[in-house]
Amino acid sequence: MDSHSLRGQLSLLIVMAATVILLAVGAAIIVLWPNLLLAGIIIGCCSVLVALVGIGRILDRRWVLWFAVPAFALAGLGSIMLAEDLGISRVGELTEVVVVDHTSEVKTVHDSTDPGGRKVYTHEYTLQHTDGSPIEEPMIYRGKDGFEEFDTGDTISVLIGADGNAPIEPAESIDFAADIAILVVGVLLSAGVYLMCALLLLFGNRRYREDRWGAAP
Repeated sequence: MDSHSLRGQLSLLIVMAATVILLAVGAAIIVLWPNLLLAGIIIGCCSVLVALVGIGRILDRRWVLWFAVPAFALAGLGSIMLAEDLGISRVGELTEVVVVDHTSEVKTVHDSTDPGGRKVYTHEYTLQHTDGSPIEEPMIYRGKDGFEEFDTGDTISVLIGADGNAPIEPAESIDFAADIAILVVGVLLSAGVYLMCALLLLFGNRRYREDRWGAAP
């Protein structure tokens, strides 16, 4: 292995370690402090950017990024989704409640990117415990159709905050199996990308340099 390939392998290892560390930090933040979801997502996105920029600078073959982008994106998405569900499950208590009212509001928001305005939908679900005692804060869904699985009069299971008055989300929205499946696929694809990069550094780049500049005498 020549010095160029050795430096490339070492750089690739550093990029891989930095990616894993950043992704782990982002996931840990979401699990421990679910209210800092945005911060965890930003760190997760940074980990993907570090991987893509690092591979782009280390390798001569930019086509590798076509494989790297979906692989790292899936790994990041799976990690964030799993961390979010773990965080919500950790702070929320599974409770059966009755939906006593459902209201929706539509607002038109104007900004520079969309002068014509875009519609923002907000659904509020008023809940009460099965014994009839009220839950002070409504469960909110921001999206066009709301929670399509239930409506007024239905008894559902939700995750409620420690104070018992802040519903977080329906229990059926927590899907660990899907989160783990996405994460496993992303990790396997990412590992495949790193293996491909290592092989290119070991064999492909040397052949590329020889084809471009001629074999060394």
